[in-house]
Amino acid sequence: MNVEIQKIGADIGRGYVKGFTQVDGVEKSCIFKSVVGIGRQMDFGNYSEPIYLSAKMGEENFKSYFCGVLAEEEAHGPIRNSKDSKTTDTVKKLLIALLSKLAEKPVVNIMLGVPNREFTKKVLNEVIECYKGKTIEITDHITGRSKNIIINDISIFRESDSALLHQVTYNKPNNNKDNVMVNVGFRTMEISFYDNNLKYNDKKSKSEELGNKTVLEYVKTYHPKRSLEEIDSSNRYDDLKKEGYLNLSESIEQNVESFLVNMDEINLYACGGVINNLSLSDSFIKAEDPQMITAKGLYLVATQRF
Repeated sequence: MNVEIQKIGADIGRGYVKGFTQVDGVEKSCIFKSVVGIGRQMDFGNYSEPIYLSAKMGEENFKSYFCGVLAEEEAHGPIRNSKDSKTTDTVKKLLIALLSKLAEKPVVNIMLGVPNREFTKKVLNEVIECYKGKTIEITDHITGRSKNIIINDISIFRESDSALLHQVTYNKPNNNKDNVMVNVGFRTMEISFYDNNLKYNDKKSKSEELGNKTVLEYVKTYHPKRSLEEIDSSNRYDDLKKEGYLNLSESIEQNVESFLVNMDEINLYACGGVINNLSLSDSFIKAEDPQMITAKGLYLVATQRF
């Protein structure tokens, strides 16, 4: 294809959507909550960067929907991205919203992040069949602008590995130790182990049901009428959240150190948006820009793969 193809890293999580790209040498990123819902015309003045779109992808039509905080607070029937699948209607709408924010060129290649357990040939084939070669027509109902985007190619890569790849590429430790990334998301904690030669070790890597949801569900036991989304967005429950995050910090440390051996031979990194709320020991090296590092790593993989 004799046109410039823009490469994009897309991290569509259960809590937030994060995207990263470079266009003509300029970095561009986006972040918004992984929530969609039916939209309508209203006064958007109280919202920063509201997302209200309609789109067509192939033969599929997605009419008048909100994304992010706007969807969470104002949409009819808001839906949080909760499934592992990267081809649900919810993920399609979130990916389209990401492209509406980041796509500057008419043709794009996308590296899509998946959890370790979803990094399979089956999932890759599903993603390729769903998105590759599709033309997406997007209308922004707030700005009135439209854009057409062709997904020339798309692939998948492990989320934690992407974060670790970015970390060691730009902050090379040079100490001959093994490298481990602990990526704490909305529902799961991913541990990715690479040896000192950056060879992935599946046996020493795993996923665990620990994340921001653990804390929100604890707070919900005191406020059962509140949804997890309301608790997450509100500062009314900060005292309970603080207690929950202290407990989550201890759970993560105990889990990681019981799973890994020879801690003194490991560069132990931590990332994910929830990391900013945790109180981890000095054994953990907090990744730079921990919430965006996976998207940045996926972009780095995209530059190497496509």
